[in-house]
Amino acid sequence: MSFRTRLLPALILSICAWLAACSASDHAARQARDAAEADRLYQRANDYVSRVTEGEYSYAYMQFYWKRAQANVERVLRDYPDTPVGRRLKAGELKLGPFELAYFRDRVLPWLEVKRLGAFDAVNCAIFLYNLDENRWDATRLAAFSRIIEVLARQQRWSEALIFPILDEYRPLLLGTVFRVAARFNQTKVVNDMLNAATPAERTVLYPLLGEAIAVRGVPRTDIAAFLDEHPQDVVKLAVLRGMVQREIKIQRAAALRLPLKDVFLQDGAIENPTVRDDVDVVAHQFFPDGNLEASRQLAEYRAALGDLTAASRIAAAAGLTNLTGVHVAYLDYLAAFERFDELAPYAAQPGLSPDEQRACRLKIVELLAKAGRLDAAQRALQDYLHTESAGNDPAAVARADAAELQWFRGRIQAGDENLLEVRADTFADLPIKDPCVMVQAIMEWSLSPNRSQRGASPWDAVVVKYKAGFTNLPPPKSRDVQRAAAELPPY
Repeated sequence: MSFRTRLLPALILSICAWLAACSASDHAARQARDAAEADRLYQRANDYVSRVTEGEYSYAYMQFYWKRAQANVERVLRDYPDTPVGRRLKAGELKLGPFELAYFRDRVLPWLEVKRLGAFDAVNCAIFLYNLDENRWDATRLAAFSRIIEVLARQQRWSEALIFPILDEYRPLLLGTVFRVAARFNQTKVVNDMLNAATPAERTVLYPLLGEAIAVRGVPRTDIAAFLDEHPQDVVKLAVLRGMVQREIKIQRAAALRLPLKDVFLQDGAIENPTVRDDVDVVAHQFFPDGNLEASRQLAEYRAALGDLTAASRIAAAAGLTNLTGVHVAYLDYLAAFERFDELAPYAAQPGLSPDEQRACRLKIVELLAKAGRLDAAQRALQDYLHTESAGNDPAAVARADAAELQWFRGRIQAGDENLLEVRADTFADLPIKDPCVMVQAIMEWSLSPNRSQRGASPWDAVVVKYKAGFTNLPPPKSRDVQRAAAELPPY
């Protein structure tokens, strides 16, 4: 055998050995790289969840990074399952922040999506708070519901408002709230569509609201007469009278204060057709020649709002009215309109008022002082009320305290000029309101205020944190599609 023949097998063996050694070296290096990358992905995911935390960052910012954390974990499990980190993740030995992996994917991320949506804008935040206790149906939650529907309607989101979920027994409240806005702002198509779709029982709720709206808008009174010929029910007449009262109070007060009518606003907008006027007393007598208790109440409040307390008392006494809260509150509003602020507290403290009437008056004073920009006096009145009326932690005391804080805030959002409320990131969260449904009313009333002003970061993240912080003991989402969508990182 020649030397060349003997050398060839040895050379082949050497090459094979060298290739095997290179392959082993490459495999080890690849394993090391995979392990390092898996470890990097997990560590970064854990940092995202541990450091980008609730309360420190917005929910949108949190979601961006927490979804990336989940994507990192899924990449390790998909591409590096045989690395030490991959095996530990598969075995459930590692967490993301304080959360087990499955819990984070299936419950935390869906709930984070709910919170992010809740912090998106004022309406979303209000709906989030309203839905925190879906089995609650007390007056406070229904008031929150009504405010949400009113805002949706004022934003002309008619379809959203009308399909808002509500129990059948409260559907008249939904329809009435939407219809009132549509009628007041002369949205003829919406009004007609709702009347055509309504049941006979529902129309008994809608027609009085239409009567009030056309009276407030100042349509020709011959049109109102024709409307009452078609709908002569007492409840419709009372609604029309109420609209005339609201309108006349504003017009007569503007004249007394020498204010241009273009600057005078009703609750739902400016005065229209100011030349249309009503003699409220004559109209009430025409509507109810034999008298009517509710009409008498409206007349008494009308006279008090114009400053004629003597006439208001005479009307109330003749009709046998007992609870005169509306009369007293209307007179306080008159005093504030004419800047007779020194008379507010003595009036509320007079001995002839019942405890309920006195309580209502003191709450109204808080609002009126805040509205006038007398913030120090408003705070003193608020603290005095809280000290005497809301001591303790029982539900009734907490409810009274929340009502007082809401009344103060109502005054603040009505103040203008140099006393304009400027909403910042913690403005709403700092309000000492414990009931989320009372906070809903504050948020929605602010969103309807013509004086609303906002500066800096959105305030809604802080509100969601205040009422529903944390991610512990979460139930599974109701929908697996929602669960999956909430956990997936969208393509970019």
